[in-house]
Amino acid sequence: MTVTVEEREIRLTGRCCVDEAEALLSALSASPQSRVVLAAERIHTALWQVLVAMRPTVIGEAPDRFSADHILPLIAHKDEPP
Repeated sequence: MTVTVEEREIRLTGRCCVDEAEALLSALSASPQSRVVLAAERIHTALWQVLVAMRPTVIGEAPDRFSADHILPLIAHKDEPP
């Protein structure tokens, strides 16, 4: 499993496929104050959509330049609509 929950931290590792989006949404819904640690080599767009919708605190680096430049800023600006 590439989405793991440890106390108040949700870690994305390996190749996060579309199947993991529901696990991520469930984890964030159950613990909205958890921070998400990006340590994955690939993150499917479905998981990015969950992150943009939920806007948790995210630490770590996006696995690709596009996500770093365009998606992470959407998550970071919690007070503005996506």
